[in-house]
Amino acid sequence: MEGTSPWGDLPEDSPKADGATAVPQSVSISQGFAPMNSGTVLSGTTQMPAGQVIYLQPPSSAPKVIGILVIIYAIIGLLGNIFSLLGPIEMSNSTLMALDLGNLLAGSVTLVGGVMLTRYERRGVILLLVAIVVSTLIGVGQFSMTEDIYAQMLEDGDMTEDEYDMAMEANGLIQGIGTVMLVVCGGVCGLIVAIPLMISNNGLDSSKLFG
Repeated sequence: MEGTSPWGDLPEDSPKADGATAVPQSVSISQGFAPMNSGTVLSGTTQMPAGQVIYLQPPSSAPKVIGILVIIYAIIGLLGNIFSLLGPIEMSNSTLMALDLGNLLAGSVTLVGGVMLTRYERRGVILLLVAIVVSTLIGVGQFSMTEDIYAQMLEDGDMTEDEYDMAMEANGLIQGIGTVMLVVCGGVCGLIVAIPLMISNNGLDSSKLFG
């Protein structure tokens, strides 16, 4: 007679239930989640959802920094133009006075463009580029009038006859060098002002100079 376990264990030779030896069926994750009590195992790999990841960054401070530098430059230039406009040579020559007035206007436009740039307004960059072109053209016009300036200085006694002759001999070279330097300086200033347009996160708005 075979004894039985007080804990109700099955005899060693008793057949086990089919469910205890059955291997759980593998289910792909692409078919959805299986119920917890179904005895199945999830298999497969997970994937990130399709789409582009966007990293939010604060706008660059380059427009504001360049705008502040432009404002300082414009104020210094305006003060210089005012003193130049009140000079004796400009007062006696209407053409030079007109060119100085043009420089004064270009300086005012530069100041306004600098203020716009500190406010991240795109039209400020365009306004500054226009002011640089106008200032360069005015400077070339002033260099073309060096003969009149030397004559006026000779008449006012600010230059001797020998100095006048030497200046007239080198006048062509002075005009050429001065014009090249003006164009180069204008190009460099234009590149500096256009830096905010070359930055991806410049923070500039969509404002236009006209319209």
